[in-house]
Amino acid sequence: MHTRTRPDDTRSAIVVRGWTGQLSAAELARLASEGQRPRTPYVELARALDADVIDADYLERRARAVPRALGRQLDIVEGQVLEAFFDRRRYRHVVAWADRIGVELALLFKIARSRRDLVLVSNWLMGPSKRRFLGLGVQSHLGTIIGYGSVQLELAAEKYSLPREKLHVALQPVDERFWQPQEEASESLICSVGCISGFRDYQTLVAAVRELPVRAELAVGSLILSADRREQRAEIFRTAIPPNELPPNVSYQLDMPPTALRELYARSRFVVMPLEDVDFDAGVTSITEAMAMGKAVIVTRNRGQVDVVRDNVDGLYVPPRDPRALREAIEHLLTNPDEARRMGAAGRQAVLDRHRLDDYTARVASIIRAASE
Repeated sequence: MHTRTRPDDTRSAIVVRGWTGQLSAAELARLASEGQRPRTPYVELARALDADVIDADYLERRARAVPRALGRQLDIVEGQVLEAFFDRRRYRHVVAWADRIGVELALLFKIARSRRDLVLVSNWLMGPSKRRFLGLGVQSHLGTIIGYGSVQLELAAEKYSLPREKLHVALQPVDERFWQPQEEASESLICSVGCISGFRDYQTLVAAVRELPVRAELAVGSLILSADRREQRAEIFRTAIPPNELPPNVSYQLDMPPTALRELYARSRFVVMPLEDVDFDAGVTSITEAMAMGKAVIVTRNRGQVDVVRDNVDGLYVPPRDPRALREAIEHLLTNPDEARRMGAAGRQAVLDRHRLDDYTARVASIIRAASE
């Protein structure tokens, strides 16, 4: 049943992208408190702002009938966008925790000649589907844009003349309490994390480690997705790299809960993040998790991944689609374990200095509050 609040309510709403089987904010908080998963940034921000989280659970249990029906019959995200639009006057702040949600809400606000203080927490604002909305001028109703990386914000400012006072960088947060150094790795193992649809270049990694004296384990799936979507992503991986073409020292796993992923990081000598040459910070979640675990990282130097890893300080950069260069970087850290440990320690310190979840939450909450003053 839909719950009404006072029109002058000073609370906030955070609209996060929903999907079938998505854990509610309360469940995410419970699992984090029990040590089963890291704290979730939007859950922590909701706590700081005393905000409602409009996710799949909210849409099903608390939303109006029309948005709920739209979510069931068409698309959960469209139902969430409509619910947030209907409820826009109830909240002091409306925060879109995804580019798609932000630009769609901004379009509705623009059509309705409504509020212009929508806050967008952005990952890939200049992605093809979002540029279509920016071409319609919806940025006039985005009061504040907070991005994880500087490149995307700079591109948006240049192409669409976004006022720079609207744009704020808040570097990728990581729960440094969940992801923290454990016992030193004793296995000859390296790992890589993320889906091919997340712009991973596993073909180059597989070619680089072929016949090397090291095992490579790829965590290429996610338990946060529905079974159907996990299978879709698994099929993408199997199509790109048929299992019978994997060398014997490479294996992959599709469903890895956070505690198992943490164990994989801990067992690995270092972490490799092979990326496509994209203009946003693909892979940054896994990169910062690895750094928080005290692991050196080898990362593809692409156009968007520029704000986190410091070359030869906490990791190594390699050119895109260059198996030979990647192989040389892997061999270098395998034969120089002291250097890998030094980089891992520097990465852990960088996380404590620049990526702590509590610091991120405080910064984003401060930006959001200032936006409405």
